[in-house]
Amino acid sequence: MKKSTRKNSAVGILHRRYIGDNETRKASVQAERINVEIAQKIYEIRKEAGLSQKALADLVETTQSVISRLEDADYEGHSLSMLYRIAKVLGRDIIIEMPSKEAPDKNSSNADCNIIRFAFREVIRGLRLRNGLTIDKLANKAQIDKEEILAMERDPNYIPSPLALFKISNFYKIPQRKLAVLAGAIKEIPQSFRDEASRFAAQSESFSKLTDEEKEFIDRFVAFLREESK
Repeated sequence: MKKSTRKNSAVGILHRRYIGDNETRKASVQAERINVEIAQKIYEIRKEAGLSQKALADLVETTQSVISRLEDADYEGHSLSMLYRIAKVLGRDIIIEMPSKEAPDKNSSNADCNIIRFAFREVIRGLRLRNGLTIDKLANKAQIDKEEILAMERDPNYIPSPLALFKISNFYKIPQRKLAVLAGAIKEIPQSFRDEASRFAAQSESFSKLTDEEKEFIDRFVAFLREESK
């Protein structure tokens, strides 16, 4: 599975703004990001192939639950052999890359939009983890299709439907308009909103597991989202 050559400039900006030279934080972020990237890549190529989790499982001679775990950003048990089997049946190659450090991003406006949408994905995933929910349980409780939740958490180009935003808004008691801004459905973004979303996104890169500190970051950002607009 060849990793896209397009760099995530939004994350690069977040590193420079909020993580800097903190080696411990950078190491933690990198370890967690690997799990997230693998899970997202498997999800993306499965969707591109038009396959359900069960259909892909049948092709690689495993079970649907295995594919579900592989697409879970919380999962840490990825094996190269299983990744190779998935890549083979989908006509992909596995290439390990060690890219150089990113140059400073020159398109800050576009990068800021990417940061905000990154914050949307992380707050949806972080709230699910904060409430101790699996994707299946959230789909059942919020009455949202499981594939839509997966897309909200993992697809950087996905904009949820108005109905999905309405349901997730009701479930988490967050104003629908603010979720729509985060998801990229509304283009006019106040500077204060950009700033809060950027601060949250900078702290959320390791949200595959929640520490007490990370729970506090989520609670603080959700409190901001729930504030009445002035």
